[in-house]
Amino acid sequence: MAKLKLPDRRHLVISHHHGQLSAPAFYSRDTGLESSQLGVSVVCCTNRSYFMDRVFRNYLGQVHPVKELIIILHGHSLPLDPWIATAQGYPDIKIYQLDEHLSLGECYNFAVQQSSYDFVAKFDDDDYYAPRFLQETMHAFGFINAGIIGKACRYVYFEGSSTLALCQSGRENMYVEYVAGATMVIKKEIFSQIRFRPITVGEDSQFQSDCLRRGVKIYSINRHNYVTHRRPDQNTHTYRVADDTYLNACQFVAYTDNYEPWITP
Repeated sequence: MAKLKLPDRRHLVISHHHGQLSAPAFYSRDTGLESSQLGVSVVCCTNRSYFMDRVFRNYLGQVHPVKELIIILHGHSLPLDPWIATAQGYPDIKIYQLDEHLSLGECYNFAVQQSSYDFVAKFDDDDYYAPRFLQETMHAFGFINAGIIGKACRYVYFEGSSTLALCQSGRENMYVEYVAGATMVIKKEIFSQIRFRPITVGEDSQFQSDCLRRGVKIYSINRHNYVTHRRPDQNTHTYRVADDTYLNACQFVAYTDNYEPWITP
């Protein structure tokens, strides 16, 4: 991937931190703001520097205007300097480096504490977020009564066979019990009562289960503008399942080297 060209602006905030900060503010439904004016904090936790360009491109490509990116480097063995250099000139990007012994859930809780806005979007480091991903989700909050909005039905791209498929077909525009963790956009007021559990596997699904038990509604919007990426080596994924098994649970869409026309309306 080509090197990012960045404008000459002021440096970002860099922090190294291990502690906990105060609870976040509440969101008011009476703000009267248009969806384009609602701020969203994108949080991304990663221990893989080779996805650095994808992390930045996914965020910088978003057309939603009011946003920030909080990157958590999970482990002190990760080189920090390339991330700092790439993010130079973007004051809306913050980078923190946390100890590898912390769970992924603890890393996400820390990221939420650093967030400035009333909505928190969880981005994975290895998936694709089309430019209107945040825009369409923030728009949905204007007319859907839910604490979490994301995608249960979503596209999955199997890199080894260049196969685009659809997972959980039909679970669109409806209330659900679970959306893909990498697509969650969450009202930050929820974190005053519910937090990610201190676990590294299944923290997304457990968080949603905890939310449902507390009466938080979860809504799945359409399938568009997001793609889960599956690499041939299942050991590089948290969800370790063979491609054939995963694909058998999906609906085939196409063999393609360019899925963007398929996933953007």
